[in-house]
Amino acid sequence: MSVSASSSTPIDPKSEARRQITEAITAYLQACKELAAATERATETSGSIDTAARRKAYQALTELGDRVRLAQRRLTTVAKQARRVLPLADIEEVAKKLDKRDSTESAAVLVKSALVG
Repeated sequence: MSVSASSSTPIDPKSEARRQITEAITAYLQACKELAAATERATETSGSIDTAARRKAYQALTELGDRVRLAQRRLTTVAKQARRVLPLADIEEVAKKLDKRDSTESAAVLVKSALVG
């Protein structure tokens, strides 16, 4: 008879916080990537005489922009919750590891501003 990890095994709060931060950052980065791709498509479509295509591209930009803002909010909320069990440096380390961008929209900058501010 083998013993396996079951739901009765307590979850380490630090591991759970890291997992949630990782998921929130991954979702944020995916939304940003999709928005960047939609922006390129919209730019290409902007010169088109097809008004339906331009309208569709604009609608996609609007929806993806909303997704990015929602992902930002979720990321800052999760970071604040994780701060209860993880030091700021650990949270920033996870963000920097997953998001290597050096910009004001990077996950590390969002996390730091949410936790310091």
